[in-house]
Amino acid sequence: MPAVRRLFDRRGRQERGRKSLPPLTGSSTAADVTVTPERALQVAAVYSCIRLLAETGSMLPTGVFQRQGASRVPFDEHPVAPLLTYEANPQLSAGEFWAQVLGWMLLRGNAAAYVERSGGGLPAGLWPIAWTSVEPRRVKETGELVYKVDLADDEWAPIREEGGLVRAENLLHFRSFGIGGVEGLSPIGMARQAVGTGFAATSYIGGFFARDASPGGVVSVPGKLDDRQYERLTRQWQDLHEGFDKSHRLAVMEGGAKWDKTTLSPADAQFLEVYKLTRTEIAGIFGVPPHMIGDVERSTSWGSGIEQQSLGYVIYSLMPWLTRMERTARQLLGDPDVYMKFNPDALLRGDTAQRFSGYAQARQWGWMSVNEIRAKEDEPPIEGGDEYLQPLNMVPAGSPAPTQQRALPRRPQLRAETAESPSLEELPAWVQRHHEQIAEYFAAQGERVVAELNLRPDATAEEIIDEAAENEELTAILLLLARGVVAEVGASTAATLGGAFAAEQTLSVLAAGAAATAANINATTRRELAHQFTVSNAPADVQAMFGRMTEARSRVLAQARVNYLSNFGAHEGAKQAGARTKTWRVWDPNPRPTHADADGQTVGLREMFTVGTHQGRWPHDYLLGVDEIAGCTCRLQFNL
Repeated sequence: MPAVRRLFDRRGRQERGRKSLPPLTGSSTAADVTVTPERALQVAAVYSCIRLLAETGSMLPTGVFQRQGASRVPFDEHPVAPLLTYEANPQLSAGEFWAQVLGWMLLRGNAAAYVERSGGGLPAGLWPIAWTSVEPRRVKETGELVYKVDLADDEWAPIREEGGLVRAENLLHFRSFGIGGVEGLSPIGMARQAVGTGFAATSYIGGFFARDASPGGVVSVPGKLDDRQYERLTRQWQDLHEGFDKSHRLAVMEGGAKWDKTTLSPADAQFLEVYKLTRTEIAGIFGVPPHMIGDVERSTSWGSGIEQQSLGYVIYSLMPWLTRMERTARQLLGDPDVYMKFNPDALLRGDTAQRFSGYAQARQWGWMSVNEIRAKEDEPPIEGGDEYLQPLNMVPAGSPAPTQQRALPRRPQLRAETAESPSLEELPAWVQRHHEQIAEYFAAQGERVVAELNLRPDATAEEIIDEAAENEELTAILLLLARGVVAEVGASTAATLGGAFAAEQTLSVLAAGAAATAANINATTRRELAHQFTVSNAPADVQAMFGRMTEARSRVLAQARVNYLSNFGAHEGAKQAGARTKTWRVWDPNPRPTHADADGQTVGLREMFTVGTHQGRWPHDYLLGVDEIAGCTCRLQFNL
């Protein structure tokens, strides 16, 4: 019996635990107001808080960075970086994307973005989806999390999954604060009582002004009025004085009528105070200081200056939301040492005198150079501005002061002012090496497929080709070749510009690129094999198909890979050597019109070229699309 009682007690506690939280959908409140997230936006305090947080969050610059030992370096070359920092998809800038994500998180506690992927499996676009169109589900057998997406009529996203069942890796789920479960808690749903009171207060005050018959008071007459006289006096008074826009008009009395002025009722006066208090409570729901949404009656303990108040807002109000978005976005980057970060420095800048005083101390004590300071002020670098000062009196306690020595004149460093990326004709050995390695891989892959086909003549292409194993083998081959090309080209470019090249800093990018290329190649092979099976699955015919791939396709792939890697390596070498701009150069005597238009285009080293309707970092950048890459012989010129 005690065991049975414990069983029922445990079930009862679980049931009470599940029902202890209020539902996050709209429901009635103590103020007899039904509150939904969308209706809550009609409350000025709610709209002000959500607008403030979403707009200030979206205006911050974003960047992708990589940990290299104790250093943190920008990683703009990561394939996902443009989506997070520049353009989420062709129809939406990154700033507007983050504004929508923050808005949904603040309104419903959850936000979703569909991850569009290229043929190679790399993210190619981020498409925000209204959370009302998303339903999280668990696969009972495996516990895998999937999302059922049912787009509304005014939404669009390139969802390829059948039935709208999207796997977790293809949907970014941004959650607000929660205490378990798949979904975050909706701030509006959890605090709907305060929001409902605010909505009711707003409606009451609006009705109060509509009903107000100023000058407020009582009209009394001697004797008794008949119905006609009563209606005439009432109608005349309402026509002349009822409504806030008719207040304080001249009151004309007749028939001995007398006006007695009255004051605001205690209930109405107290309700106005309730309205003001509700604004403060709603600001507290979103963690926003009341003075930032117009409630300036109460003093703030966040500091007396604008800088102190802005600092408090960024740390305690905005940063928790930004951190949640950063952690969710990291699942796209594929490397624990690569991360995305919002930069709130623009919101923390003090007045000019304070800012320049801080720069002076940083310069004096040797932890910032002139060019670093100028960069923070969006000013161009100057000659010799990369040097750091070292105070002469900074010596260990008890040591004699160092003797001052006359500074020796700096020897000019011999280096070129420009460097060019190599052409394909300058790298014949690497093209040949790529061709041989890829051809050998295709030949061995063909032997494996034919051997499997002899054992299982009725098997499909998907069953015969083990893509996971094939991708792993081809990735290792491509990565080894890529490291060699990039190391050689990067070192040569950096040396031309008078710098040095650390090839290991590019390893993570090369690994990701090799994996994506391998997946793309094998996916194409599987499709071609499936098509071959529709014609003939005879082992001899299949072997002939792989023979054609070994000769022709491997050569095309070799040239494309060397073209891409040489441009990437030259770009990295120039960046590490201190190049600041790059120029698109056309070498083909008969170039395509889009490339001819791009000839001579100069942009910052970390910026994109515009080629036709696409943008890319260098010739043969996959971001330019197949039509702009095929047959391209363009090169880059790097400028110090």
